[in-house]
Amino acid sequence: MNVPVLIIGESGSGKSSTMRSLPPEKTVILNTERKAMPFKGFSKFKNIDISSVKSFNTVMSELKKDDKYEFVVIDSLTSFTELVNKYTEITFSGFESWKQYNSHIYDAMQVIKSLKQQVFVTAIPEYLEKSLGELKGYARVKGKELKHGGIEKEFAVVLWTNLVEDEDGVVIDYQLSYEPNKHNTAKAPHEMFEGDVKNDALFVSESIHEYYK
Repeated sequence: MNVPVLIIGESGSGKSSTMRSLPPEKTVILNTERKAMPFKGFSKFKNIDISSVKSFNTVMSELKKDDKYEFVVIDSLTSFTELVNKYTEITFSGFESWKQYNSHIYDAMQVIKSLKQQVFVTAIPEYLEKSLGELKGYARVKGKELKHGGIEKEFAVVLWTNLVEDEDGVVIDYQLSYEPNKHNTAKAPHEMFEGDVKNDALFVSESIHEYYK
């Protein structure tokens, strides 16, 4: 069962390296950031640099008909929304620009959910100040309609990167958080995961398929 996963985290927190465990011959990376992924063996993966909305839509249409790949990685959603924003600002004006922007993002979400492959989407966070100065993180996107949970509602599984540090503040492990709290938008179906989850996309995929088998 295809259950797209959104992984949110700051740069360097391990969200992209989560994909290192996926089988290269069965994985395609839609690289909207157009830079090397931060793990050894990246060159073995099918990597497609995405520089426009048109190229993204073309690749996604091809993937709907493709049986070669089992895993699709979109790195990152944040960069993709920037591409959409640039395109709509150039092509349209005023309110129509934002209307088309929201429409393109919505269409992309529907295509992601329609793919038969297991899809992983990364995003960097932005923070909204709540009561008493507390901050809550959300996937960073442009547009008021999509901010502050508008993207997360499109995913059944939202994981946040979690750096585990020793008493000296040195990072000793990279994990994924699936339990929501007042500072993040993490979520997962009840009992899909238990305990600590390492930043391992293959493990996440296997957990999803075991859960829904």
